[in-house]
Amino acid sequence: MSSRSLRSGLWLFPDRPAAELVEAIVYAEELGLDEIWLGDEGPAREPFTVLGAAAVRTERIRLGIGVTNPYVRHPGIAIATAATIAELAGPRVLLGVGAGGTLSLGPFELEAPRPLAAVRDFLSIARASRDGTAVPGYVPSELSVTAAAPPVSLYVGARGPRLNTLASEVADGAFVAGMPPFRFGEVIGWTRSVNPIDVALYPSAALDDASKERNRPEMVWALLDSPPELYDRFDLRRSDVEAAAEAIRAGDRGPAADLIHDDLLAELLLIGEPDVVGGRLADLVRAHRPASIGLAVITDDLPATIEAAAQTFTSMRKALTRRP
Repeated sequence: MSSRSLRSGLWLFPDRPAAELVEAIVYAEELGLDEIWLGDEGPAREPFTVLGAAAVRTERIRLGIGVTNPYVRHPGIAIATAATIAELAGPRVLLGVGAGGTLSLGPFELEAPRPLAAVRDFLSIARASRDGTAVPGYVPSELSVTAAAPPVSLYVGARGPRLNTLASEVADGAFVAGMPPFRFGEVIGWTRSVNPIDVALYPSAALDDASKERNRPEMVWALLDSPPELYDRFDLRRSDVEAAAEAIRAGDRGPAADLIHDDLLAELLLIGEPDVVGGRLADLVRAHRPASIGLAVITDDLPATIEAAAQTFTSMRKALTRRP
């Protein structure tokens, strides 16, 4: 893949006021980014609404939900909402789905039974609605917005083999994020095990010291939904991670910040100035050949982070033109 065809973007946690998020998406397009993904994280800002507002303020940037889940949104409603945004934006809307994690399900005291079947059913109904076909759980309707709207691309966001293999079987792409970079190889392998679908590769990143410290306690959520082998690798006890997460819910980020020591943080995040992180992104592109690559960021200063990200992608593209 040439650096020209490689898309770049940002994943944002929707914890800022809606107007700020919309302005951030507009600014990202102005600075040349190709896509924005918003998390669907329960009681945080509602991402579909934000993307709908951004759709009428932008012309080119792709607008993604990264990711929703079958337990808080019925697939028919999710695809209809995404298709309504596509009526405003054109064929640049991406709908990602996963099994849901602690951060999105916990506040509503929801469980995630049979996640593979739930995601499979979500994709089946969403695709049938998009394509105007009948499947168990969906009967085509002449009122369906998906019949008139530009097609919405369906992605799966997951960390394990079964859901990523499902993505390779039936999805348009995979959103690979929320995990340490050393896991990318095996996860992308699963997503390409059946069909060579698009991969959007989004490592978590901190481009300055303030962002590094802002991200430190939040990495507990990624650990909480990680497989047991990751705990073994870092010599962590799940009870300590759960206690740190519970403290965050109570308003105390101290235990999580103490738990995520510098060596562990460096395994979970890409940390450094734009030139440094840009070089690491170039290495990931060479290794994994994604269709798009971006940075998953948690920040209190959206404009500054977007500017730093744009610099990072410039450095990445320069690095890709040189021999590794």
